[in-house]
Amino acid sequence: MILLVVVEGQGDKDFFEYVLYEILRQSKHKVEVKAALGINKMLDSMLPHVCKLQNQYFKVIAIVDRDKMHEPSGKGTRISCLQELLKSYKHLRAFLVRDKLEDLIQNCLPPQKRREFNDKIHRSKRAAAQWAIKQDLDVDTLKNKLADLEGYLRCQQQKEI
Repeated sequence: MILLVVVEGQGDKDFFEYVLYEILRQSKHKVEVKAALGINKMLDSMLPHVCKLQNQYFKVIAIVDRDKMHEPSGKGTRISCLQELLKSYKHLRAFLVRDKLEDLIQNCLPPQKRREFNDKIHRSKRAAAQWAIKQDLDVDTLKNKLADLEGYLRCQQQKEI
């Protein structure tokens, strides 16, 4: 059984695969990252679907940007939809990125690379994330911003032992 991490888009997937596998040293055999291709798709279909696959995934973590969680979705807001899912599925957890992913990445880039990153975002968020991974990211800042996620992953590893 593996831990599934669900993210909003392909750029998020590329970046969080890098973070999980290269920075936080999670095993690709124990942690899988999937892109939902949009927050509404994540909340409306993907999370309910994967949460029903309890025999495949012992835990599911949804990683979402905090900045647009109060926008409408279905019968309420995105945050209310996420809260309902969290109540319905005990093995589902959520991790809200304090900033949107682009801000998180930008804060970890050297100052001289930030403008180039912003230019790349306007062309393609995925390409910008892939480019940023190849830069000299400040790993300490990144780990600090994702300390809650890292702590949760460590907690899950302890439960497996």
